[in-house]
Amino acid sequence: MRQERTAEEAYEAFCAGEEGAFDRLMEEFQQSLVFFLLGYVRSPETAEDLAEDTFVELLLHKGRFRGQSSFKTYLFSVARHKAIDHLRREKRRPAVALDEIAERGDDAMGPEELFLAGEQAAEIARAIRAIPKEYQEVLRLLYLERLKYEEIALLMRKNKKQIDNLAYRARQALKNSLGREAILLEKQ
Repeated sequence: MRQERTAEEAYEAFCAGEEGAFDRLMEEFQQSLVFFLLGYVRSPETAEDLAEDTFVELLLHKGRFRGQSSFKTYLFSVARHKAIDHLRREKRRPAVALDEIAERGDDAMGPEELFLAGEQAAEIARAIRAIPKEYQEVLRLLYLERLKYEEIALLMRKNKKQIDNLAYRARQALKNSLGREAILLEKQ
C-alpha cells in the first residue's frame, strides 16, 4: 500500500520537476488558503485571486521554501503577505468574514436546527468581529487552520510565548464578547 506524501515531499517533487506534484499542493491547500484569506478581505473573489497569486508565487520562485517551518506555515505566510500588500494598495483594513459560516447549513439538519445553528454561528461571528484583529487572526489560525503555536509564531513573526499569551487574551476577549452578545440578545 502506497503512503501519501507529505506537503513537504510534494513540494520537493514539484521543485524536482515531477508533474502532478504542484496540482496535489493546490488540491490540498486551495480551500483552506481561500478561507484564511477571507479573514483579511471580505470578498470571496478577492480571496480566491490572492490564493491563486500565492500559488503563482510558488511557481515563479521554486526552491524558496527552505524547510525551516512546515510547508503549510510557509504557504500561509506568503498568502498573508499577499493579503497585506493587497490591503495596503486598496487602503482597506483587514476584516474577518465569518458570516459565511453562519449562512452555511447541514443538509441532514431540520429547519429548526438549521435556524438555531445559524443563529449561534452568527452570534459567534459577531463576537469575533468585536475583538481586536490580532486576536481574530490567532484564533482563526489555532481553531480553523489547526496550526501549532510554533507555526503561528513563525507566521505572525512572534515567539511561542507571545502567541501563548495572545491566544489566552484572545480567548478571554472572545468569552467577554460572547457574554455581551448573550446579554444584548436577551434584551431584544
